[in-house]
Amino acid sequence: MDGEGVLDFVAAPPQVGEPAPFFTAATDNNDHYSLEVAAGRWIVLMAFGTLAEPAAAQAFTEVVARRALFNDFDAAFFGVSVDPADRLQRGLANSEPGLRFFWDFDCQVSRLYGVADAQHLRPTLFLIDPSFRIAMAEPIESTGAVLDRLEAVLKEAPREAETQVAPVLTLPRILEPELCAALIAGYRAGDQTPSGFAKDVDGRTVQQIDPFFKRRTDVTIEDEALIEDLRLRLQTRLFPMVKRAFGWQAKHIERYLICRYGAEDQGFFSPHRDDVTAGTAHRKFAVSINLNDDFEGGDLRFPEFGPRMYRPPVGGATVFGCNLLHEATPVTRGERFVYVPFLYDQEGARIRRANLARVAVGPQENRHMRRAQRGARPVGPPASGPGSRNSDGSRPAPRDRA
Repeated sequence: MDGEGVLDFVAAPPQVGEPAPFFTAATDNNDHYSLEVAAGRWIVLMAFGTLAEPAAAQAFTEVVARRALFNDFDAAFFGVSVDPADRLQRGLANSEPGLRFFWDFDCQVSRLYGVADAQHLRPTLFLIDPSFRIAMAEPIESTGAVLDRLEAVLKEAPREAETQVAPVLTLPRILEPELCAALIAGYRAGDQTPSGFAKDVDGRTVQQIDPFFKRRTDVTIEDEALIEDLRLRLQTRLFPMVKRAFGWQAKHIERYLICRYGAEDQGFFSPHRDDVTAGTAHRKFAVSINLNDDFEGGDLRFPEFGPRMYRPPVGGATVFGCNLLHEATPVTRGERFVYVPFLYDQEGARIRRANLARVAVGPQENRHMRRAQRGARPVGPPASGPGSRNSDGSRPAPRDRA
């Protein structure tokens, strides 16, 4: 290729053992597909430039001949083309399962992966492991060797998965059974609304509803006494253990939200990260506190760290970094109730205030955003002391498609 449209700056190619760079680019069905949501499986990323080049055409023929490797569950193939003729004249298109293409007509992805400069593009294959790290980086002439390696590791994958553990913390006894029951009662009596997810659109963070990505209903806690009960328990029972495990001190709690995933629509939340928009960049750790256990499905999974499922006990918490890719698997029986706050620190509070103007606030979040606008105060002992607990039980938030 002649390099037309390629800028002078080019990144160094990622090396074996290094994290693969995340990027967002256009595919057939999505103008802003983020490759990172495909983490948790082996990925062959082929930056081939154009199929007009014989070496690229031959490499793609080898991939098609072995496409049984790419079932989307264990492995997926992504090609990166910089040539519009591949799509318009040669008929290149997504073929599910397993084969998809990024249209890199401005060469941003090729530059990011260090295979393009101002004059040339070096067709290259990257084998990316489930934790999104580079396992191989080879010229396109070595396609057969890369596919051989993929076939070998897929045979070993079940044994390796048994030893993988995500960097999460699970703690029992954060909330008492009576408080869990009060929260569930609060949900049933509350204003139940479909749960959205944050997405940056035209420079602003907005809430979007997509039942193909997330099925959940939420109730915002309005009872100040119940909020103080939760705040005190997180401060005294959870924060010290987060500091011990992660070496980080929580100062603020974001949102008091009771969530329900139901079997009637197989409630779930597809793989996502909790800190990737302007409106969520301040978040440091996510907390998932189960309020009941009479359900099936509804587990946490961290695809970058294997297929293992995680489920805190009733009143217990699972804590994990907001930058970890995670999902809530479908509930197949019963209903799962969960309290899901986020934790952040003083630097996070500064980031949150700085980004408030870029956040389109939905009705469900008005109350807590007003708190942020006033300046979030560090968590401390509740004004009414430990006796503020609402003892009478009165009413106290498949995946991005290529």
